[in-house]
Amino acid sequence: MLKSAEKIIIITERIICSRIIEYLESLGIKAYTIYQNVSGQGERGMRSISGGLSRFGENIRIEIIIENEEEAIAVAEKIYNKYLSSKYAGIVYIEDIRVIK
Repeated sequence: MLKSAEKIIIITERIICSRIIEYLESLGIKAYTIYQNVSGQGERGMRSISGGLSRFGENIRIEIIIENEEEAIAVAEKIYNKYLSSKYAGIVYIEDIRVIK
């Protein structure tokens, strides 16, 4: 049956992927999906998979599904505050989803 859940999406620099994964695991999160070679443009310029206009390197996308909304918000805020609020480029956002379980 369908269950409501939250999907946290983190798009950031590939260079910090392993640090974010280690941090997520320290928070008790064991399941996630990583997309490599994510490209796009934002406040800090273009990021492309070919290097093209990018001066900083490639981006990755990490997705996490959490059933509890408050927990999802807390995790998203922790990731943002630890990695993206100052030093690294990226965004964290949450989507409402439904999961078959």
